[in-house]
Amino acid sequence: MRLKSLEIKGFKSFADKTIVSFDEGITGIIGPNGCGKSNIIDSIRWVIGEQKISALRSENLEALVFNGSKTRSASGLAEVTLTFENTRNLLPTEFSTVTVTRRFYKNGESEYRLNDVQCRLKDIHNLFLDTGVSNDSYAIIELGMVDDIIKDKENSRRRMLEQAAGITIYKTRKKEAKNKLDATEQDLNRIEDLLFEINNQLKTLENQAKKAEKYYEIKKDYKEISVELAKAALEGFNITYKELNEQQETETDKKVQLEAEIATEEAAIEQEKVGFIEKERALQSQQHEFNDLVQALRTKENEKNLATQKLQYLREKETSLKEFLDRAEGQLKTIGDSIEYTQMQVGEEDAKLAELADKVESVKMEVEDKRRNYDEKRGGVDTLRAQYQQIQRSQFDAEKKVAVADTSIQNLQRAQVQLTEEQQNREYQLRQLETELKDKEEALDTKRIDLQQLQEQHERTKEQILETQSALEILRNKLAEENRKLDSKRNEHDLLKSLIDSMEGYPESVKFLHNNPNWNHHAPILSDIIYVKEEYRAAVENVLEPYLNYYVVNDMQEGLQAVHLLDANQKGKANFFMLDRVNNFQASETHQPFDTIKAMDVIEVDEKYRNLAQYLLGQSCEEPGEVARRDCRAGSSGDVTESGDTEPPQ
Repeated sequence: MRLKSLEIKGFKSFADKTIVSFDEGITGIIGPNGCGKSNIIDSIRWVIGEQKISALRSENLEALVFNGSKTRSASGLAEVTLTFENTRNLLPTEFSTVTVTRRFYKNGESEYRLNDVQCRLKDIHNLFLDTGVSNDSYAIIELGMVDDIIKDKENSRRRMLEQAAGITIYKTRKKEAKNKLDATEQDLNRIEDLLFEINNQLKTLENQAKKAEKYYEIKKDYKEISVELAKAALEGFNITYKELNEQQETETDKKVQLEAEIATEEAAIEQEKVGFIEKERALQSQQHEFNDLVQALRTKENEKNLATQKLQYLREKETSLKEFLDRAEGQLKTIGDSIEYTQMQVGEEDAKLAELADKVESVKMEVEDKRRNYDEKRGGVDTLRAQYQQIQRSQFDAEKKVAVADTSIQNLQRAQVQLTEEQQNREYQLRQLETELKDKEEALDTKRIDLQQLQEQHERTKEQILETQSALEILRNKLAEENRKLDSKRNEHDLLKSLIDSMEGYPESVKFLHNNPNWNHHAPILSDIIYVKEEYRAAVENVLEPYLNYYVVNDMQEGLQAVHLLDANQKGKANFFMLDRVNNFQASETHQPFDTIKAMDVIEVDEKYRNLAQYLLGQSCEEPGEVARRDCRAGSSGDVTESGDTEPPQ
């Protein structure tokens, strides 16, 4: 590997592009002071990755770019390129010529390029690793570095020899491997903390899972019941709809029959009117009265037609209410009541129509009476005519005829008085009918108001349905979100369960004892018997951190049995708490600092292990001679050591 050329552009004092070729026979660069010899060394250091600005004799990176002069403008780029000849393949690349370039722009951007391809600083370091070329190697020696080597400052001589021997690469790799191991160890510690944290959350997750299962069961039952209810409601609606259709057809048939009968009666009346016109010409005075009666009859007919139209309107209203019933299923009962009430009104109108028909019949009978009276009077007129013919024959007969005529006149006068009274009665009945008409109009207005209220209620029902649908959509979104959270919690639960089952993060000795059937593998670990509230968990963990992996056994015999198993299988050490040593432990009553909480008040522990928890988290003991805790450690020789610590950890 040989340096072929150095290209500098815009770096420090090199404003123009400068190329220095290191051909055969060139051993150095000389020149007067201030010509830029040191800047060449700085450029070589900079291009191979020097990061310390002080080593480049500058204050900042911007100072490396040519800042201009009185005759030259400032440069916006500092660029240095080194070209190496790699004919002997000392550099780990297949190229025979290797070019390394570093650029820095005044806007703060920087880049490295290897054979004109952008790369990282680490790639440059890896390229020159174990070649003796680096920013801190002794291939590039300054005047100050010679003094450091002579004085052996900070083991400078040793570093130079290591570089010459080629072991720097291994020390660098060792340092990188150690950093990776440290980072891995920190990750393992964090994983252990995470496992402990998640272990305490398992109960909460299990409760949430049970609640979720119960929710799905209730939701399934609710769905089935809702389907059955909808089926029952639909069947009821179908039955009601059929009954209403049958009733509508019956009412329509009745209406057709009544209209046919009324048409027949009207045709008969018209025929009779045509026959009466010729007969009524003889008596003009009676004709006016008869015309009045006919007018009254027509008025009654108009009233009848009005009543018929009202009946038709009420039926149309009933039809609209039925359609409204189909649209507003939620208001079926209320609309049904309205339909029944409307049907009652239809019945009342039918009764009134029958009354009007009876009145028409009575008017017809009166007309017949008038006709008979007319015939009688006509016969009297004929009699008068006969008497008038006999006047000449006999005065007596004439006087008799005059007397008969007077009698006839009196009868006519009485008939006129009767007709006047009947006319007054007809006017009274007309006023009554007008009053009834007003009442019907008021009832119609009331019905219109009721219909408007029903329509408003229908609109409100629609709005409620839309609001309910919106709320249902929101609940569905929440349910989907909860399902996603539940799936996440389940996955987390499965991961934690697998880690717990495999006792990930625990020492090898603890795993061995846990899986060994020859020992009391049901003995718990301290971290499994104490549950701490969330807000105090960190404080209690800091207190119990050295003891969380300790086994809790009943007596010394169980501990020694475990120690012998570990020693026989060479599985390392394990620590134990012996319950028979702490069952008689009594915590001393001491002053509790202000605004503090006892550790025993924020934990949950079985009564069997309460004395142990009291010993670990309570106050200091008053009897220093009593051994309350023993640590059994299994070494390579199987020795058992006992430590008689009498004060609990604080």
